[in-house]
Amino acid sequence: MASIRDLKKDINYLTYELLTEAFAYKHFHPELKEKKLDDVILKLVQIRNDMIGRINSKDSKGESGAVKSHFRKIKSEMIELIKVVDGLTK
Repeated sequence: MASIRDLKKDINYLTYELLTEAFAYKHFHPELKEKKLDDVILKLVQIRNDMIGRINSKDSKGESGAVKSHFRKIKSEMIELIKVVDGLTK
């Protein structure tokens, strides 16, 4: 399993890339409402903060299988970040 530091870096990288995409989408689609963009940005940041908080709060001295499944679940939830940005086009 990758280190916790790498997982946090991946989450931050993905979040910042998606934020950049959201701002670029706004630039090329001026008809997009500011409220919709603000909602997407807020949701991205909330999900990112939630994932980082769950990584930080996990006790790493528990059962090996439980710890691995906890981090696997967080990695699989990174897809949720991408789905949030897809909300801009709807």
